[in-house]
Amino acid sequence: MVNSVDTVTDCHELVAKVLNRGVDLAAISALESSLDNGANANSVGNDHKTTVIAFDTNVFLRLSKHRKSADIIDFLRASFEGKLLLPGQVIQEFWNNQLNAVETLAVSIRKYSDLLKKEVEKVDSDYGEFADRFQKLLEEFHSSYGYIYDDATLGRIKLVVSLLSEKALVPYCRRTELSSLAAVRRSTKTPPGFKDELDGDFFVWADLLLGVATLQKEGFTPSHVALVTHDAKPDWSRNKIPHPILSAEMKALCGANLQIWSLDDLASMVSA
Repeated sequence: MVNSVDTVTDCHELVAKVLNRGVDLAAISALESSLDNGANANSVGNDHKTTVIAFDTNVFLRLSKHRKSADIIDFLRASFEGKLLLPGQVIQEFWNNQLNAVETLAVSIRKYSDLLKKEVEKVDSDYGEFADRFQKLLEEFHSSYGYIYDDATLGRIKLVVSLLSEKALVPYCRRTELSSLAAVRRSTKTPPGFKDELDGDFFVWADLLLGVATLQKEGFTPSHVALVTHDAKPDWSRNKIPHPILSAEMKALCGANLQIWSLDDLASMVSA
């Protein structure tokens, strides 16, 4: 970790400058690159020594439930040569929102989901097309949210948290200093978070930038920064292509390419 007070202050000031346009932002170049690169922008290579992987709130539970969860955790713990980041804001949001779903909604959701499935199976054959569509919708729901009523979920979450506690840097930007900036960015629809009423996504991003700046001050030079997220809103990305402004901010901060990964992208890296 960085021990020098001056160095810590430098990192906070650099992040604030980038977020507040106190440094040059090559936005048009980022836009051009976004339009040119398409799906290839997030290709996962085999050399991870200069890659930073950061985790968003919405992948915590999904990582624990992913079909290759054990392989991903083992790879990140033992073989990954880059750096892991967990923005501090993610921890708060995980406890406040998603973990609450596991503990307080699990029983009722399991109950009503099972009942609904049984009722759908009773649908008269004359309504077969409707039943098929409804069954497909239920299966999609189970695929996306089944983790919240899985009895083994909490144990798997603990494995993920243990990995991140062991390997990840957990940065926190200074909230008071950036709160007015968060409001300005929201009013000007500057990503991320302009689709939300609150500033959680902004502080996830600010914490992520601070983590990258800190790693750079420690001597690590990133070539790629990958945010693993399930959030598909356009204030983060379109078709997994990062919003050009976010790409430009990352480039201005450290020269690295920003990527948006799904859990399947992360799993493909493990299998490469």
